[in-house]
Amino acid sequence: MKKFTFTLAASCLLFVSAQAGIPSSLTATEIKSVDLSGKYVGKRHQYAEDHKTIMQTFEYEFELKQSGNIVTGVSTIIKENGDYADINLRGMIVGDKFYFEEYEIKNQAKDPNYVWCFKTGQLSIQKDGDRLKLAGPTDSYMAEYFLPCTGGVTDLTKVDNSNNFSLSEGSNARVELPGSSNVNLNVSPNPFVNNTSISYSLTENSAVTLEVFDITGKRVATLENGSNKNAGSYTIPFSAQSSNIAAGVLIAKLTIDDKVYSSEMVQMK
Repeated sequence: MKKFTFTLAASCLLFVSAQAGIPSSLTATEIKSVDLSGKYVGKRHQYAEDHKTIMQTFEYEFELKQSGNIVTGVSTIIKENGDYADINLRGMIVGDKFYFEEYEIKNQAKDPNYVWCFKTGQLSIQKDGDRLKLAGPTDSYMAEYFLPCTGGVTDLTKVDNSNNFSLSEGSNARVELPGSSNVNLNVSPNPFVNNTSISYSLTENSAVTLEVFDITGKRVATLENGSNKNAGSYTIPFSAQSSNIAAGVLIAKLTIDDKVYSSEMVQMK
């Protein structure tokens, strides 16, 4: 991608901003039928070393293609001086969240001493009027060993508002309704090297399924499979070695009755 992308992105952002409103959550039908395919433009805000202060803001773009709940595409990150990188990405939709990781640089123009960190994220899928939005925390990691960079936050809006929802009202596709926050799904330590633990709490007796997926949508572990659990708190160990997986982004998916909760997990080498 050429440097004139910076100008194009800025123009698109002005167009989107002019129509921006207050983002809202998707309905159950929209969650069932959402199609993220298309072009998104917006900002990537990078944290300083304190992981709170914004150190730098980049123009950021996604070009996505969705098949089922699996998403592939290319991100483009652009510095103020015009330096840029086109980076292949892959991801998975779980409920109303889009999990992604960048994994391979396609094209770039930069100072030879500058190193791009690969971004990962748990982006909420929202809508702003008739436009889809992707927004949320985006961690970042060194490509070789997945050691953490300072991370940041991302806010993107779809430029083309066509084909946002692909299935009919009568589709039999399973609806993964996002749950409320009172389950307290947590992964610790995170990032981790070989072993971590996944904890959650229940306010009432429930049927529980706990699975771990890689970013391509492959299930790498089933830790609970429809288990009937009493109300209370639970901690389940997870071993990357036992699951025979490579370093990268994983997704903990917790299904409690008909509600789905999820959390990003990052395994370092």
